[in-house]
Amino acid sequence: MSDSLHLSLVELPRQLGSTLTRELTWVVPEDCGTSSMRVEPGTELPIDVTLTSVDDGVLVQLSTDIELLGECVRCLDPVRREHAIDTAEVFFEPEAAARFAAEAGEDEEADDLLVIDRRNSIDIEPLLRDSIITLVDERPLCSEDCEGLCQDCGERWADLPEDHAHEVIDPRLAGLAALLDSGLLRDGDSSDQTEGEAR
Repeated sequence: MSDSLHLSLVELPRQLGSTLTRELTWVVPEDCGTSSMRVEPGTELPIDVTLTSVDDGVLVQLSTDIELLGECVRCLDPVRREHAIDTAEVFFEPEAAARFAAEAGEDEEADDLLVIDRRNSIDIEPLLRDSIITLVDERPLCSEDCEGLCQDCGERWADLPEDHAHEVIDPRLAGLAALLDSGLLRDGDSSDQTEGEAR
């Protein structure tokens, strides 16, 4: 098992159409995803990779299955989403990348080309991470009709009875209500005090 996504290109023939396949297992690090959803750190992710020699570079194809974890933005319950990743990208040799950059006009961008050195290795981690980010839901929901939490008690509306409600007290009367609840103020107290003062 290897947790590295660096693949050597030495064994890949330059002849067009030549292929090299690899089966990798990547131990997912802490930061694979976003604050909304991510792959569980420590997950052993199996990845199938095919490298193919093409004009001016190498075509990288990778496939894997992931599970993204997050929290419902309404009720905070766990959210799990399973996705299949099947992506491909061409990594260009330096000479080809330089040629494309020179040929690019003002309306074209060549700075985002992926460049490789055939004598070294190729790092497929950025390609995998980019594929994962595109699958992240920035506002995950446990269900489309999730009602969220009661703003007064914090319980899930789905777990509360239909007649669930909270008594709303005018803030100006909150102090009086507290006295009534504590028993410090009872019926007749005010009148008895007034009579005593009159004497």
